[in-house]
Amino acid sequence: QFAFGSCDPACRLRFSSAIPVATMSSPAPKSPEMSDKSRKYDRQIRLWGEHGQTLLENAQICLINATALGTEILKGVVLPGIGGFTIVDSGLVTEEDIGCNFFLDSASVGQSRARSCMQLLQELNPDVNGEYVDEAVDQLIDGQPEFFKSFDVIVATAVSERTIVRLSNLLWDMHIPLLVCRSVGFYGVARL
Repeated sequence: QFAFGSCDPACRLRFSSAIPVATMSSPAPKSPEMSDKSRKYDRQIRLWGEHGQTLLENAQICLINATALGTEILKGVVLPGIGGFTIVDSGLVTEEDIGCNFFLDSASVGQSRARSCMQLLQELNPDVNGEYVDEAVDQLIDGQPEFFKSFDVIVATAVSERTIVRLSNLLWDMHIPLLVCRSVGFYGVARL
């Protein structure tokens, strides 16, 4: 068993001079040379770098069905600054929806679920472009399959297996990843 602290000073000197140490320098959060964007996204830029942040800011995501799970997934990419998102959902907000979805409120009952969720998600980060489509995904697959070409990834929640197969076949030919997510209580499944 090797413990660095247990070797003698000469040994420690040999190891410390043989192993190059890379340091990561980034400006302090309140440094004047940091842009507003760098200051806003400082923690995640430290994680995945400027290149990763640029990729995220250029990404477009499509959420099929504005369920509680789907909107939580979107929240996770809206906060760090994804380029844009589109919610596809033909449903109207119900009392049941507002009981489990943080991105819906009682004033939304009877209104477009896609529009209501899009508006509240966009409040999290005004730099992110949000859009919505009040149409069923099956109608888009049948009538406008090219609609999906503008996205980098499609996230589907609460979609029938039949529709998932149709959508998967369509997106496979377009080389667009499909992430299918389901949850029941504290159990969840994500399938890519």
